[in-house]
Amino acid sequence: MRKVLFSLWALFTGLALLMLGNGLQGTLLGVRASLSGFETQVTGAVMACYYVGFLLGSWVTPRLIRRVGPIRVFAAFASLVSFAPLAHALFVQPLVWALVRMLAGACMVGVFIVAESWLNGEASNANRGRLLSLYIIVCQVSLAGGQYLLGIADPMGFELFVLVSALCSLAAVPIALSRRSAPRFEESATIGFGVLFRRIPLTLVGVLLVSLSYGSFYAMGPVYAINIGLDRSQIATFMAAAIMGSVILQWPLGLLSDRGDRRRLIALLCALVTAVALWLALIPAQSSMLMFVLMFLYGGLSFPLYSLFLALAGDYLRPEEMVAACSKILLVNGIGSALGPLMVAWLMESVATVAYVLFLALVHAVVGLIVLRNMYKVRDLVIGQQAHYAPATPQSSIVATEMAGRVAAEA
Repeated sequence: MRKVLFSLWALFTGLALLMLGNGLQGTLLGVRASLSGFETQVTGAVMACYYVGFLLGSWVTPRLIRRVGPIRVFAAFASLVSFAPLAHALFVQPLVWALVRMLAGACMVGVFIVAESWLNGEASNANRGRLLSLYIIVCQVSLAGGQYLLGIADPMGFELFVLVSALCSLAAVPIALSRRSAPRFEESATIGFGVLFRRIPLTLVGVLLVSLSYGSFYAMGPVYAINIGLDRSQIATFMAAAIMGSVILQWPLGLLSDRGDRRRLIALLCALVTAVALWLALIPAQSSMLMFVLMFLYGGLSFPLYSLFLALAGDYLRPEEMVAACSKILLVNGIGSALGPLMVAWLMESVATVAYVLFLALVHAVVGLIVLRNMYKVRDLVIGQQAHYAPATPQSSIVATEMAGRVAAEA
């Protein structure tokens, strides 16, 4: 394992820099849009375009790799990712931002596919779970760290956008100069939505609903934070607390889910997240420390639900079916992540700012009720028949998602 990690230092260094830039950019755009007078619904539409681009990139990238190879695809997409923040700074117009945000989403998933293919090429049955865990930790910790870069300059200025561009450019250097051979990208077999909906309806519905909240958090969290009066450092902590909560609580919750019917844990987590979100709606913005603790709990209890639903799919699918199903699960996640910001932005503008956290509470309450209904109708699995939990994040490409599927199926 040590030899494998040494061979992947360039990959992890590049990913850390990339996620630092990506973490800063997402929050910076939400803050800058609010300060520039964008309507809340317009901001939601702009931010949702990232996930639309993510879906398009997931479809286009494999075809580009087959035509020109992974190295050229990586270089082209990394350059465009670096260009995006400069375009945002130069043209502060909603339509331009929407198009550039879509481009950024498509290019980011392209970079992820190539980078994760390198990671998958080093993985074996013996180390796949540990490599995937390290990958998730590096990406999420860097994403959280990127939030705090918001405080080093004025969001209304040019400097932070240049910093994002610089980080994304630097991220490409260690990966591009790596002596490793080009990664192999292998598309897995597919499986139809009809078959999946008959086999794992709870996973598909659960991922769709959970991704509504996930996309809403990243797209509209900064807008909510600035609207309730938080300053830049507080906005950074508001976002970072939730991300770090998911890093710290993901594995304990995963191990706990392997000990019994994981639907019970999912239902419990949904109830707890609903309570946390409602509590957030009741406290004043001046109670910042309590707010940050609640956001830590929100992220720690909510974000692992994606991995839990992925593991739940593995409980009902054969290993070869599980890998094939991952692309469809990721597609459902992308659709939900794109719809979430549109829905919550409309509610925030039509009702009140507090509708943001009320929407998060409602989504998790509905998921919990659906899971409870499923538990009543569908028998428990024998524990020995269960798949094992594997860490995953909705921000990953199909490659990492399929790696998580293999870990769950092979364990």
